[in-house]
Amino acid sequence: MNFLKKQSVAWVITILMILFSVGFGLAKSPDNQPSSYSDGSDSWYVYDDANVLSDSTQRVLRERNRQLYERMDVVIACVTTNYGRNDLGSFTMDYAETIGLGSYDFIVVLDIAGENYWLTQGSGLVELFSDDDCQAYAWNYMEDAFARGDYDSALLDLTQQLANWYADHYLT
Repeated sequence: MNFLKKQSVAWVITILMILFSVGFGLAKSPDNQPSSYSDGSDSWYVYDDANVLSDSTQRVLRERNRQLYERMDVVIACVTTNYGRNDLGSFTMDYAETIGLGSYDFIVVLDIAGENYWLTQGSGLVELFSDDDCQAYAWNYMEDAFARGDYDSALLDLTQQLANWYADHYLT
């Protein structure tokens, strides 16, 4: 143990600790971390569980989310499902939590079997975008297309309007 008392050993240990700290810091830096919006599948928060969206619509929705994430660190999750029950709001909240949405994100769920849809905002948006706003946006920008069974247009129109809203209320 006397060798630990030597000044040269103390310097070597100090240098190793500094190198370890720098390496650890670089490994944990944001540039080296996977996106907080990655669930490992390149979904970019588009989940067509009911298999009703075209490939081109899914590509547009994913690209829109990539752009929103790069510019404002937000996404609009889009989900289609055949849930078919009366508690679609609870289903939507559970889904949002499962996929890890943030407080400034939106999620829209189209329940094909239940012939219903639900738009929910993250908790950080409630002051700027109320539940009534969610209902109005969903009705104004999705209802007609959804009623016709044009789920592609319903999601594309709504998400474009929400992207426009984000642009007007640029949140970082």
